[in-house]
Parts: sequence; C-alpha cells; structure tokens
Amino acid sequence: MTYKDLFTNSAFVGSFPSYENLPEDEGQEIAFCGRSNSGKSSVINAITKNKKLAKTSKTPGRTQAINIFSLKDNPSKKLVDLPGYGYAKVSKAMRNEWAESIDEYLNLRTSINGLIIIMDIRHPFKDSDELLINWCEQTKVPVIALLNKADKLSKNKIVSEVSKAKKNLNNLTTKCEVIAFSSKDFFGLDGLTQSLGEMLGE
Repeated sequence: MTYKDLFTNSAFVGSFPSYENLPEDEGQEIAFCGRSNSGKSSVINAITKNKKLAKTSKTPGRTQAINIFSLKDNPSKKLVDLPGYGYAKVSKAMRNEWAESIDEYLNLRTSINGLIIIMDIRHPFKDSDELLINWCEQTKVPVIALLNKADKLSKNKIVSEVSKAKKNLNNLTTKCEVIAFSSKDFFGLDGLTQSLGEMLGE
C-alpha cells in the first residue's frame, strides 16, 4: 500500500460536542486545526478520497464539534477534525466553547502524534495560528504548516510563500514541515499523505 492509499476508505467514528464525550484516549491521532475559512474539512476529504466524509459548507464555521475518523485498515489510528477558530459570525459564547474544546483536546489528550495547522496560503500565520505553532514548540509535538488553497496562486508565488513560511518557522526545535496544498486539484497530496503516514508510524 502506498501512502496516498493509506487514508482511503477512512471511517467516521463520531462527532463529539466536548472533550468529555471523546472515546478512549488510546492509539495514535493526528489533529487538524485551522481558522473557520481555511478549508479544513475539504483537506480531510481530499486525503481520504471521500468528498462526503467531513461535512463542508460555503459558510465558515460548519465544524462545531470534534469529529474523529479512523483508518479502515487500522482503527487505532485516527484523524481528528477540531472546530474551526477565529470565526466572527457566531456568538462569543460559541467561540469560547470551541476554544475550550480545542484547548482541552490539545492539553489533555495523550495520543496526539502530530498537529496539522491549515492556513490559507494567501493569508498565513494569523495570531491564532501562531498560538498553535507555539504550543507545538512547547510540547514538542510535530507540526505541519499546511498552506491550503494553493490553486489560487501561480507556481512562482507558491514557491515564494513556502519559502517565507519556512523562514518563519526556522527557529522551531520541534519537527516541522511546510506543505503547499490544494484540495481542489490535489496539489501536494502525495507529499502530505506521506508525511501523515510517517507521523502515524506507517
């Protein structure tokens, strides 16, 4: 099996409104974080080759719970879709609830093998993204800065943005990688699935 087939036919485990509802803290998990307009669900669908696995919407903020998906051939290995952050068109109470869920997951869950921080390649490294990067540095959790929506830029501009991102993360001591990606035309898919497979020890 190649890395790009590793996540095909991943199964939906469940949608959990809070940390306390999550299944047992066991196995290996890779968490996907990102602002509400970063295209997080579309990235997961591209990785798993299932357009309907993670619910997508033209309205940002659709992911309002912790959604978990397991690999078909190894259910102990999972992809975790965390609520999007930074979305202004929901109540402050809802934003605080999402932030609490993310915070509890990151700081209490022991089965995290890596964090994928999804950013719009045209507007990377917002304050909330930087907070997550700093968390990875402090906890030594491997991180991938995924510059999504690369189809919106020219090839030269993509190279430029990746170079700038690498410089921005140059001082990190935790394992870090920058990948340009597009869930629309699958640009960068092979490299991403390989990195995810390595994070899960495949």
